[in-house]
Amino acid sequence: MIEIAKWGKMELELILERELTSQRPVAGTITDVQVHQREDDGKWYINVRVSWRGSTPYHVALYDKKRIRLYSKVSSAIRHIVAAYGYSSVIGVNPSPLWNNPSRF
Repeated sequence: MIEIAKWGKMELELILERELTSQRPVAGTITDVQVHQREDDGKWYINVRVSWRGSTPYHVALYDKKRIRLYSKVSSAIRHIVAAYGYSSVIGVNPSPLWNNPSRF
C-alpha cells in the first residue's frame, strides 16, 4: 500500500517513451506498470519500472519531450501500454477518490 501511494506522487524522474519502444535495450523488459489519476484535473498518467534501470519507478514522458504523457481515460492509457509497449502482465490502476466519475474509465 505504501509503495502504490508513493508511485502516485508526481515527483518521479522521467523516462522517454521512445526508450520503452524503438530504443529499448535488446534484453530490456518492463517489470511493472501503474496507471494513476491526477487529483487536479482527473487525467491519467503511466509509471513504469524497467529492467535496465533497476527498481526505481519512472513517469512515462512523451516520445521526445520531457513532459508527462497524459490520457483522458484510463482505457486509453491501458490500450497504449499493451499495444505500444507490448506489455502483457498485471497493470495497477489507481483512481483518485476526488474523481469518482464512471465516464473517466
